[in-house]
Amino acid sequence: MRSALGFFSLLAFGVLGAGVLTVVGTAEGDAAIAELLGVRDGEGLHPGSLFVGLVLGVVLSALARVSWTELPRRFVAWLLSHERIFFRLGLVGVFLGILVFY
Repeated sequence: MRSALGFFSLLAFGVLGAGVLTVVGTAEGDAAIAELLGVRDGEGLHPGSLFVGLVLGVVLSALARVSWTELPRRFVAWLLSHERIFFRLGLVGVFLGILVFY
């Protein structure tokens, strides 16, 4: 339940951030807010800013799930487990360099 609430709070934050960015980037003050909410045109919610906010919310939720303290240790473990592949790729690069430049 906690992760679901965290996801929806980050989604709401993304929608809010996209709305603020849209208001700041379009015009000044009350006219921009009225345009964003569709008060003048009668069209309702601005679908572009809604989509951007939803995407930002999903990205923030995915970034919140990453264990940033464990990430360097896992990366080094991955590099060490694939050491043989990197050695072979290095040899391929050396031999291709010899073929191309000789």
